[in-house]
Amino acid sequence: MDTRQRFYEAYRTLEQKEVAVLRDIRDYNPVYGKDVVSKYMTVIICHSGSARLLYDMQEIHFTANSIAVILPDHIMRPIESSPDYRVTFILHSNAFREELRTKRLTHDYEKFHLTPSCRMTDEAMALYIKSLDVFEYICNSSIQLYPLRREMLIAQSNVMVELTNACRREMDNDSRAMTRNQMVFQDFCNLLAMHYREQHEVAFYAEKIHLSPRHFSLVIKEATGLSAGEYIDEYILTQARNLLTTRPDMSVQQISYHLGFSESPSFCRFFKRLTGQTPKDYREQ
Repeated sequence: MDTRQRFYEAYRTLEQKEVAVLRDIRDYNPVYGKDVVSKYMTVIICHSGSARLLYDMQEIHFTANSIAVILPDHIMRPIESSPDYRVTFILHSNAFREELRTKRLTHDYEKFHLTPSCRMTDEAMALYIKSLDVFEYICNSSIQLYPLRREMLIAQSNVMVELTNACRREMDNDSRAMTRNQMVFQDFCNLLAMHYREQHEVAFYAEKIHLSPRHFSLVIKEATGLSAGEYIDEYILTQARNLLTTRPDMSVQQISYHLGFSESPSFCRFFKRLTGQTPKDYREQ
C-alpha cells in the first residue's frame, strides 16, 4: 500500500478508531508544492533527515528528533525533503482531541502554532518512541480485548503529551520571549482556523484581539508581508483550492456555502479575482 492509500485508509476509519499511527512515511512526492489542510490534529515525529515546508505561509525547517503538532484547519505545504527523511504520523479524531482538551492534556499545544515543532534530546525521543509503541498497540487492539481501550489510549496520550510539553517548555526557556506582535499573529491564525467559514472581515478578528482594524492590519503585515485582509483572502483561497481538489463530491455551490459565501456567484468572483480562473476551470485543470 503506497503512502497516499495509507493516508486515505487512515482518514476513512479515523472517526471510528479515533486515532491512527502511520509509521515509516517517506514519500511526499504527490503533495510537494501543494497545500495540505486537515480537519484533524496531527502529530509528526521526525526520525531522520530533514524537510522544509510552509506552515500558514511561514517557512519551517523540520529535522531529526523533532516533533511537530499541526492543529486542525491550518495550512501546510511541503516544499522539499532529504533522501533519508523518515517520519511517523499520529492522527487524532476531533472527538478524541476534544477529550484530551477536556482533560487539559493539550493546553500547551496551542503554543505550537507559531513554532510548530520542537527538538528532543536522544534520551527524550527514545522514551517517546517507547510510549508510541504502547500507544500503537492499544490503537490496533479491539474493544473486545480491552473494554477500556479508549481510557487506555487517553492515559498513554497523557504520557506522550507531557513528554512533548516538557520539550516545548525547555525550548521556550532557551528562546527569547514571544513579542506582542508574534502573539497577535498566533492568536489571529488560530481564530481564523476556527471562524473562516463564517467570518471574512478584518474587523471581526481585530475586535477579538482588542485592536483597531488599522493597527491590527499593520501588525499582520509586519508578520507576513500581507495585510490582514489579504491574509484572510489567501487563507480562504487555499481552503477553496483544497476542497476543489480533494472533494469531487461537493459542487462549487456547496463549496461556496461551506466557505461562508452567501451565494455561488460571489465565491466565483472572489476565486477569479485572486487566480484568474473560475472554480470550475481550476477543478477541471
